[in-house]
Amino acid sequence: MTNLLDLMNRGLSGIAFDLAPLVRELAAFGEEETAAWLSTIDADTHAKISVTASRVITASMVIDKAICLAAVEVREGAPRALRRTRRSYKSVQGGTVSPNTSLERTRER
Repeated sequence: MTNLLDLMNRGLSGIAFDLAPLVRELAAFGEEETAAWLSTIDADTHAKISVTASRVITASMVIDKAICLAAVEVREGAPRALRRTRRSYKSVQGGTVSPNTSLERTRER
């Protein structure tokens, strides 16, 4: 089992993330198969995704997208673009993201 101390001892750094929010983000990018696969991964695979995400991230990239790209790459064995370039929460189980109510109140004034 890989843990943070093992990664540090090997000189590897990664981006920390929780699986539950990543499932939603993957589904929003159209990667339902990878989202479902996350429920089966072990600690070593989680660490591989973390390290891969730190490798693929760029200065202008959102961290969530880097982690999604890394999860797809680890699952499939090769990098590729996500199915959607922009997230769409309409297709994600649970519906759309609720609007910012404070912004809506400001618009009503």
